[in-house]
Amino acid sequence: MIRCVVFDLGQVLSSPAGLHTEPAALLGVEPSAYEARYWDGRVAYDRGGTDDAYWGPLLRDLGRPDTPESVRALAQLDARLWVDGMRPTALQLLRDVRAAGRLVAILSNAPFALDLALADAPYADAADYWFVSASMGVTKPDPAAYNRVEEVTELTASELAFIDDRPANVFGARQVGWQAHLYVDDSDTRAWLREIGVLA
Repeated sequence: MIRCVVFDLGQVLSSPAGLHTEPAALLGVEPSAYEARYWDGRVAYDRGGTDDAYWGPLLRDLGRPDTPESVRALAQLDARLWVDGMRPTALQLLRDVRAAGRLVAILSNAPFALDLALADAPYADAADYWFVSASMGVTKPDPAAYNRVEEVTELTASELAFIDDRPANVFGARQVGWQAHLYVDDSDTRAWLREIGVLA
């Protein structure tokens, strides 16, 4: 029986409308230019890299000074956008899973800045467990990320269900024995949770 549903955060639960436009406006650059550089070096950042190591090169590539103030402002803005991007329909899914008597966990590839911001999110108590890659030192789809969830929750692979928007992460979860589903939209997630007996 599934005892815990594990959700990815980015896109699966949170879809920040201004993820690229707000920082671009702050920097005075085109959103497309900012977006083109956003994912460069992101894996290392999500694995625990420093704000300077990630935001510094991005700022320089965009022709902006990589001052400590600029780095801090971007790190905080990026974290706030992901926190504020939680969709109401996604949050309701978390609440419905808990109301069904199951545990809820979030497993996200994200930096320290977002981990800190999530602690103060208005919905922080909507999940029983928060697993952020920077604090774990490992990112999905490394098996160690999924194993960490099993260790902390004290659940076996057969008791865990997982939703992620990246095929590699879904495949990684299945490789360690979890039931896993590729995210499409909230309605599809709800239908899958009904299919596996989590929701009525």
